[in-house]
Amino acid sequence: MSIRWIRNLVIDGEKSTLELQLGERKIGDKCYTRIGKELEQWFENAFETRDDIITQGIDILKSRLEGREVTYPDGKPYDWK
Repeated sequence: MSIRWIRNLVIDGEKSTLELQLGERKIGDKCYTRIGKELEQWFENAFETRDDIITQGIDILKSRLEGREVTYPDGKPYDWK
């Protein structure tokens, strides 16, 4: 069973989602990030704990969205927590 972390946001004025998947057979295998409807971007986890892998995935998403406006649906800036 995999664990998914999903956030509904607005990116450059368009509704979108950010998604992380952690694990298929164990928490650290088969990890990916996805922005909106794009294909999964797989990554090798550097950690063993759920929180650390989520932080790693969020850092990847944050880096990929650098320079773009990312907000909550109510218009407040997304805080990346």
